[in-house]
Formats: sequence, C-alpha cells, structure tokens
Amino acid sequence: MYTSYTSRKAVRRVLVKALDAATPSLKDLAANTGISARAIRAYRYGKRTPSPKVLRALVTALRKQSRRLAKLADELEKGGTP
Repeated sequence: MYTSYTSRKAVRRVLVKALDAATPSLKDLAANTGISARAIRAYRYGKRTPSPKVLRALVTALRKQSRRLAKLADELEKGGTP
C-alpha cells in the first residue's frame, strides 16, 4: 500500500481527515446546516421530528459528508495520494 516515509506521512494525513469526516459532531452538523445543535440533538434522541425543510438540509449535509468520506477512503487506498 505504501513504501516510503513520504507515503506514510501522506497516509497519516489522509487517515486523520477520514476519521474526522467519519465522526462529525453535532456542532459540525449544525454549522453545515444552519440548524441549532440543540435541535439536532433532539432529533437524534427522537424527541422531535424535523420539518421537511430541515430534513432536506440534514440529508444534504450528511450526503456531502458521505461523499467526502468516500473520496478520502479512495485516497487512502492509493497510499495517501489524490
């Protein structure tokens, strides 16, 4: 998968990004959607149901996050090179 020191460094860099992307915080999701972290927390625990508009914003943000994670995973498979 990787052989040189530079490749190892690149793999570490991409892996950190991928792990960060895999675990977005409620705060990150709130910032990406314009929805309060408190509201997202209530949705997460099943205490509230989002409106269709809010649900679309959440879906869009989660799909964007998913695409970013897939791209980083592909980069990791190539040894940390884009």
